[in-house]
Amino acid sequence: MVWRIMPIGLAILLIVSGIALTGGAVILAATGLIALELVTGPILIAAGIELWRGRRSALQLFIGYFLLVWISAILEGALDGWSLLPRVDFACVVLPLFFLPVVRKRLAPNGISRWWQALPGYRRLAPLVVIVLLTVAPVLANRPTAAPAPALQARSAPAAASAASADWPAFGGNPSANKFSALADITRDNAARLKPLWHYTEPAKLGGPTPSIRKDEATPLKIGDKIFVCTSDNVVFALDAESGRRVWRYDPETDETGVEAAICRGLAYAQRPDAQDCPHRLLMGTLDARLIALDAETGRPCSDFGVNGAVNLLAGLGPVKQGYYYLTSPPTILNGVAVIGGIVRDNEETGEPSGVIRGYDTGSGRLLWAWDMGRPPSPATDPMAEAPYTRGTPNAWTVFSADAKLGLVFVPMGNGTPDFVAQHRDPVWEPYASALVALDIKTGKLRWSFQTVHHDVWDNDLSAQPVLADLATPAGPVPIVMIGTKRAQIFVPDGRSGRPVLPVEERPVPQTDIAGERTSPTQPLSVGMPDLGGHRLGDADMWGASPFDRMFCRIKLRQLRYEGPFTPPSLRGSLIYPGLAGGVDWGGMTFDPGRQVLMVPTMHLAQIVTLIKRGSGAAEGNAPQRGTPYSAKLQQFMTRLGIPCQRPPYAQLTAIDLNSRQIVWQRPIGTAEKIGPLGIPSRLPLTIGAPPLIGGGVATAGDVTFIGAVGDRRLRAIDSLTGRELWSTALPEGNQATPITYRAPRSHRQIVVMVSGSWADLGQSRNVPTHVVAYALDD
Repeated sequence: MVWRIMPIGLAILLIVSGIALTGGAVILAATGLIALELVTGPILIAAGIELWRGRRSALQLFIGYFLLVWISAILEGALDGWSLLPRVDFACVVLPLFFLPVVRKRLAPNGISRWWQALPGYRRLAPLVVIVLLTVAPVLANRPTAAPAPALQARSAPAAASAASADWPAFGGNPSANKFSALADITRDNAARLKPLWHYTEPAKLGGPTPSIRKDEATPLKIGDKIFVCTSDNVVFALDAESGRRVWRYDPETDETGVEAAICRGLAYAQRPDAQDCPHRLLMGTLDARLIALDAETGRPCSDFGVNGAVNLLAGLGPVKQGYYYLTSPPTILNGVAVIGGIVRDNEETGEPSGVIRGYDTGSGRLLWAWDMGRPPSPATDPMAEAPYTRGTPNAWTVFSADAKLGLVFVPMGNGTPDFVAQHRDPVWEPYASALVALDIKTGKLRWSFQTVHHDVWDNDLSAQPVLADLATPAGPVPIVMIGTKRAQIFVPDGRSGRPVLPVEERPVPQTDIAGERTSPTQPLSVGMPDLGGHRLGDADMWGASPFDRMFCRIKLRQLRYEGPFTPPSLRGSLIYPGLAGGVDWGGMTFDPGRQVLMVPTMHLAQIVTLIKRGSGAAEGNAPQRGTPYSAKLQQFMTRLGIPCQRPPYAQLTAIDLNSRQIVWQRPIGTAEKIGPLGIPSRLPLTIGAPPLIGGGVATAGDVTFIGAVGDRRLRAIDSLTGRELWSTALPEGNQATPITYRAPRSHRQIVVMVSGSWADLGQSRNVPTHVVAYALDD
């Protein structure tokens, strides 16, 4: 019975599909875009009607539809696999159904043999099968998309590592924050032999106030014979660096009331040989706004630091609602000074806690200086004399860098919240929003600032840790600071002055149409480095699981305001690309100083920002922006099945030769295994550059780069010279952290360690135990 009604079902499918595509094409035509579906939609309707009536012309019509979608794809150059998929998958799936016996019989009720002679049969399906395979094959490919590679600089130093490289004493690995290790035991030739070495599990926190999400994003430290890790709830533990056995554990019992996202990205290490207590100490900022110092040997709080080992970071901020100010990133330490910023509650209201940058003595915890950008410098010697600090100023929530030779700390600044309207902002402090600022480590005084976005209304705060290097120029080596942005731009100012070393141009950008708002007429573009932000999205970039998904996205794109980069937020909805969490996020970049190669992980996932005027009767958006005339609604640019509207890849890793400023190779990282329609894992090992991209990589002198960071929750080893994947392994849980590598204290083997635990991506999250996993070459 079911088989007998199948032709009727197929006919209904064709008619309904044709109506849907034709209707979508009419909507597109109303916006000025003439789409192929104005032709193919009616063809599907006609094929369905003819099939219902039992006429042989149904197959002829559908073959015409099949050929049209393929010819269109070829003419538009959409043959890279991913672009092709939603254009032809419906045609490739439905066409073979016409050759089922029950369908053939309906089309030839007076005898199959005569119909078989008149129309193609099974023997003619072979070319179609080949076409389908050719469609799928590019999708299954996992290969870098390399440009003609420049000749890379030969490694400038022997691979033999110094004693210092045996450790990982800072978030960025070393004072240059380049996430590079001189260890070279693991190479391009043997990385495939990596095996699990040990695995430690720290139970998840239960009970108490529960943040909306938890994310294990910690980069471990390795000093001497121990590694040190913090969990999302600020529990700190030390493990034996050789065996993974726990040495000590400390729970600060943080109060997480009001905390939106529980995160600890790592610890900072300070030596105080003059201290009677804790000559080797770990510093950590907490979710309840404390700065804690622990003895690295025992895990006990340092009695000489603040009060019972802790400093209250809310001092000087004035009234602070619970969960509206705390720390998620480690302090930056230079010359006995621990420099901290802080995170505020984005897009809730104006006048949130100050973004003041403060420096504390690593021995006593005494406040040494405070840079309050909301007021002019003061001759006062007491940093607290200026308290309470200016409210609503831009904050710095990510990891800083410091240069001992220059005596500077480099601070990537965020925005003055709320993010998407700006009429409330003070011109005194706005030049420092979304800027890289250099502060004197002794005094906290501003030396220079370099702004990457003017009058930012796109949430383009600087998320990545600055990377320090020396750039060869005709005048000699210049100390540079490389900073990646959410626009996937890379700016390279001089570390001494902040002036661009590589060219930056001011270019005209779209302007706001919101009453009372303004936007900068121009924005800076780093033309001296490759632009990794991708091209302006268009109709050909729209994607989905089928032609119907793709039609939805094409219509949505035409309905939104989108004029490329810096399209301002609007009442009708604006497309922001590479996205609010796109480009280079907090995981930052990796730099191999021997090869002069910069590794840049970037995410490309468009989002929609819609402003909602208060009093308009519309529901308030998920970004309230209280104190301004508008709330904002933030959405992913997705199909109704929860699939990105733009075609892959979404997460990429790019290698750039700093000498030539050319791309050496570029590849997507991450498969579709853990993601799929409606949040259901697809289990498909298709390399799509799986979103999100949260976390960084580590490069080594063995020409191997280790990175997790993407949505398939794996750790990978990538050939630094070619981009080829050498090895990968599934992690216990999320991989939204940065791995480290070090030399084991007793066996002297090179070990790679990664934290895996609680995660959140694309609207899903899990609160799970924190895992620390180690890998080494098999013996």
